[in-house]
Amino acid sequence: MIDIRFRALALGATAALFGTLGTLACSSEDAPGGDSGSSPDPETLFRSVESELVSKCGGPNGSCHVRGTQAPRWLADPDPYASARSYRGILPSTRDASDSILLTQVAHVGPALKAYPALYDKVASWISAELPKPPLPATGLFAVQDGFNVVDLGNLGSGLSGARVTFVATQANNVLTMSALKITAPKSSNVSLKSPFFVVHPRSGKVNADPKSNGFDGDLTVDAGTTRDLFSGKMIILRWDAAGQLKLVFTELTAAPGQGASQECTALDSFKTKAVPAMQTPVDIYADSPDGGIPTQVIGKGSCLGCHAQEPPAGESPTPAVQAMDLRGYDTDPGKACGQARFRIDFADKSKSALLLNPQGKGNPSHPMKGLPATDPVIQGIDAWIQAEQR
Repeated sequence: MIDIRFRALALGATAALFGTLGTLACSSEDAPGGDSGSSPDPETLFRSVESELVSKCGGPNGSCHVRGTQAPRWLADPDPYASARSYRGILPSTRDASDSILLTQVAHVGPALKAYPALYDKVASWISAELPKPPLPATGLFAVQDGFNVVDLGNLGSGLSGARVTFVATQANNVLTMSALKITAPKSSNVSLKSPFFVVHPRSGKVNADPKSNGFDGDLTVDAGTTRDLFSGKMIILRWDAAGQLKLVFTELTAAPGQGASQECTALDSFKTKAVPAMQTPVDIYADSPDGGIPTQVIGKGSCLGCHAQEPPAGESPTPAVQAMDLRGYDTDPGKACGQARFRIDFADKSKSALLLNPQGKGNPSHPMKGLPATDPVIQGIDAWIQAEQR
């Protein structure tokens, strides 16, 4: 059994904090000029626009981005080129020029680069020339919805079809909280990744593409056909614009041939006689916490199947609980429902399966079911089926 309803909590995770750097800007909706196929000298490109950048962005007597008395110094003497190259965010960690803070800031105290199209194009060409090729593996931009979210990784390389990242999101008071962050590998590929990070594109303003504030450090391997926590499994982004978008970038992302466990149930009779009755058993359900914290107020009774097998009203999408684990048809097509539940078994250590942790209150903290002891018949029934299932 996994999440019945979804609410992300403001956990003590690494905060992805927007900077307050007052840099040049333009609308982020237009991608900068790309590589023309030649290899121009980056410094030469910068020097060709240096005087105009200082004129447009330096401010009176250099008080803005040259001397930094009124704004951050990224054109500082004695060498504006060295200053610009070293200023965090101008050459984005994604290796994608469209994520540069110079090309994605709107008009502020100073002008937006987009106000000077010729200058903008030249700066975009300089930034593109500075960046290593190719860009890091990255998803397209995606909007975030409250509740369950799925990010497809299938287009990021060979062997990744079916790979995905999922998370539960809440957006409140300019804070985005992502919990239950998980990555799933395709059935026929082992996935290896290194130091992923989120890039924040507000609806209007400079991008935040800082791996140190928005991401995770280290390596992770996900065996074929399995799901693992994405590092700590949680992320908080402050100063979040609910109309903005994210993309997920990987320092490295590769797939190698593998063979995951079959999704066909090997213990269907046990699922029908042990797990289904347990999942039909009434349990205490929490109300959503008004302050976004851990829910504690019991509002009534529900059941695992009452949420994960709930049919939506006509014309509406399935509930977040059903999107996470679709157990509809458990009575008419139990094999299909069993396969959906089986996918949430951790065959490396069955005791760590979300199907057992969440109803015990040890998994996703936003799971709105009051935790049960391991000896409860609900847990025992689900566990009996899990132990009977084989790879």
